[in-house]
Amino acid sequence: MPLQVGKTLKSETLDYTLTIQKKLGEGGQGEVYLVTDGQKEYALKWYKDEQSTEEQKEAIRHLVNKGAPQGISGQRFIWPIDLILHINEQQFGYLMPLIDTKRFAELGEVQAHLKPAPSLTSLCEISYQIANSYRALHLSGYCYRDISAGNLMFDPETGKILICDNDNIGINYESHSQILGTMEYMAPEVVRAETDPSTQTDLHSLAVLLFNLWVWHHPLHGEMEYKISVWDIPAKRRIYGENPVFIFDPTDKSNQLPNDPDYNIANQRWNYCPPELQNLFTRAFTKGLHKPSQRVTEGEWQRLFFQLKDGGITCPQCHAENLWWQGQAKLNCWHCQTKINIPPKLVFQYPNGQHIVLLTNKTEIFQKHIQVNSDTAEKIIGKVVQNPKNPNIWGIRNLTQNSWTATFPDGTMKEIAPQRAAPFNLGLKLNIEGIEAEILK
Repeated sequence: MPLQVGKTLKSETLDYTLTIQKKLGEGGQGEVYLVTDGQKEYALKWYKDEQSTEEQKEAIRHLVNKGAPQGISGQRFIWPIDLILHINEQQFGYLMPLIDTKRFAELGEVQAHLKPAPSLTSLCEISYQIANSYRALHLSGYCYRDISAGNLMFDPETGKILICDNDNIGINYESHSQILGTMEYMAPEVVRAETDPSTQTDLHSLAVLLFNLWVWHHPLHGEMEYKISVWDIPAKRRIYGENPVFIFDPTDKSNQLPNDPDYNIANQRWNYCPPELQNLFTRAFTKGLHKPSQRVTEGEWQRLFFQLKDGGITCPQCHAENLWWQGQAKLNCWHCQTKINIPPKLVFQYPNGQHIVLLTNKTEIFQKHIQVNSDTAEKIIGKVVQNPKNPNIWGIRNLTQNSWTATFPDGTMKEIAPQRAAPFNLGLKLNIEGIEAEILK
C-alpha cells in the first residue's frame, strides 16, 4: 500500500519520527519517498507487499547493524541507515541518505543528452571509484548481486560516484537474496540458473557496467541480438546465458556489430578506448564469460583506471582530451589527429611496480599516489605550477605539511619545504613521505 503525504513513521533503532513529504519514484521492489525528521531530509524505500518478507527485513536489519565498508570506498554506498516499520502492517522500508540529483547523474541521462557527458579523465575516475568500492565491499565478505547502471550515479565533472539500492547486498555464499540481478548484467551461469549470485558473478556484472560506461553499448548486443524479432525472456537467455559472444571477440565474428548506423557510436567509442582497456574488456567477455576464475578482478580495473587517468592530456589544436599510455612514443589526437608532444613524466616506484603521471599544466598529485588505500586518498598533496616571475619555468609545489627531499642528477640534495616547488629537472628524484619518484622524459 502506498504511503500518504503527511503520514508519520518511526525508525526502529534511532527512534526518528519521520514525515512523508512526497513520492520520488518507483521500482520493481517498492517506492521511494522524500521524508524529514523536522531537521534533515532523507529518502525512504518502502517495499511492496510481496517484497515485504521477514527474510528481507532481517537482511536490512543486518546491513544497518553491520554498516558500510570502512573508509572512503565505503562512503560511496548509499547504505541503509535504519529500518522503518509500520505498526500492525506487514509492509516496511528503510531510511537512507538523500541524493543530490542535480549534481549526480545516471548513465541513461547522459546517453539521452539530458546531462553532460564526463570527460575521459572523469570517466577514468568514475571507473576507478566503482572498482575501488566494489573491491572494498567484496573484501568485507559481501556480494552486491545487482550491479547495473541503474544503481549508479556520478558527478560528470569530478567523477565522484554513489552506489544506490544496497538492500540486496548479502554475505557471499551464505545469505539468500530475493532477486538474482538485472538480466542484462547477470553472469551467464546465473542466467542459466546454475548458481546464485556471488562475488564471482559480481565481477561479470562489473565488467558489463564498465563497458556500458565507456562504449555506451552492451558487450553482447551484436548481430545475434539484431536478428531477434521478439526480445522476450527466452531470447535474452540465449544472448546472455546460453550462447554469449562478445561483439568485439577477436576470433569469433558471429556476433560482431551489425552494419547499421545505429551502431556507429559503439564502434567509435570502442576505438576511443586505449589498447590496455580494450584488452581487459576482451578478456572479461571471452575467457571470463565461460571461466569465472579468469574474470577481471576489481583490483585490475582499479590499477588500470588509476594509471589511465594520470595519462590525460589535452590536444593543443582542438582541446579534446586524450589518454596516453606508458610505452607510447607518440600520440595523435583521436579527434583531429594532431600530433601531441608527450610531456615529462613523474615516475613513482613502488615495491610491486611503478606508476607514471604525465606532468601537464593540470597535473595534481594525490595522497593515493603514495598511499593507495588511504582514507585520505583524494587529498591533493602536490600540484604543477608556473614560476610567477618566469612563466617558462615549471615545478611541482609541495602541498603537504612536511618537507620533501629532492636529489638532483649531480647528486646534490635539497629540502622542498611546504608550499615550495621542486623544479622540472629531468632526472630529479623526489622522496615524498618515503615514496621515491623521478622526473623522466
